[in-house]
Amino acid sequence: MHKTFLSYHHANEQDLKNGIIEAFAGASFIDKSVSDGDISTNVSEDYIMRKIREDYLGDSTVTVVLIGTETASRPFVNSEIQASLWGENPAGLIGVIRDEIYSSVFSSGVCSDTSCNCGIGIRTIDWGYEHYLPWLIKKNHSFSKLVPHYDDMDVYCSLVKYSDFIGNSEFYINQAFDKRNIMEPAAKKNPADVPAITTNLLW
Repeated sequence: MHKTFLSYHHANEQDLKNGIIEAFAGASFIDKSVSDGDISTNVSEDYIMRKIREDYLGDSTVTVVLIGTETASRPFVNSEIQASLWGENPAGLIGVIRDEIYSSVFSSGVCSDTSCNCGIGIRTIDWGYEHYLPWLIKKNHSFSKLVPHYDDMDVYCSLVKYSDFIGNSEFYINQAFDKRNIMEPAAKKNPADVPAITTNLLW
């Protein structure tokens, strides 16, 4: 399995991280993330991103973001996602959603679009999509073409229920790794209004 970095909110998603480490005995997963005070904010954004990549992400090629109710507001998670996409060789990206909130992020339905008449089962974005998902996760999961529906192979960032990920993590990680060769991230940088590690430099 490809080297994978786990990004998560320590206070709320520690149980999800522990479940992954226990299931796979820690093999291939980097269990090291940024905490308050680890990185000086009196430096440039480029330095912060480089520091996270070198000291925390290491040689990982896929980033898995464990998503709960407060993940989108966590500065360190948002910065870890950005750092993983920074530069010329962005990591593959997967959003793994806590089972308890998955139905708030996606509703189940059937395609009723008359232009395709396929009737297949689809996921419909629900209110939790906007509230729970970090900005870069949402941007890299969106599909720019006007179609009735699309699946995770059409976008850079897959979104997976935690129990499904635990059951078949190698498949999802390999998929994220392979997509790096066929597409670019839709966005690599958080906008100014997204909570992230910010610099205190005065220009």
